[in-house]
Amino acid sequence: MKNLQLFTAIVTVSFIISSCEYNVENEDVVIDPCESTVSYSATIRPLIDTNCMPCHNGDGNTPFAPDLTNYNSVQGIAILIKDVTQSGRMPQNSSLTEVEKDAIKCWVDNGALDN
Repeated sequence: MKNLQLFTAIVTVSFIISSCEYNVENEDVVIDPCESTVSYSATIRPLIDTNCMPCHNGDGNTPFAPDLTNYNSVQGIAILIKDVTQSGRMPQNSSLTEVEKDAIKCWVDNGALDN
């Protein structure tokens, strides 16, 4: 009788433990890289100054290079800036990190604000 009770207890505990299995692989986990607001003045402007100004400085020496010297110019083509940086077409030396590309994407996706 004791063996039957022990066996029943083991089977019951095993069943309870196995029914509590949590399968993380089936979860749809979405990580939002845009959790916080990206600042134009603190993040985007310095990226432009460092990576874009050699060609996009408004001096007219580089053909087909939009002037990115002020917010209004940048904001006017923000979607294009996002597209060319995400694809790696710009900057020409491909010097942006994934974190910097994500910052540009988030800034544009959140309205390209002058913040």
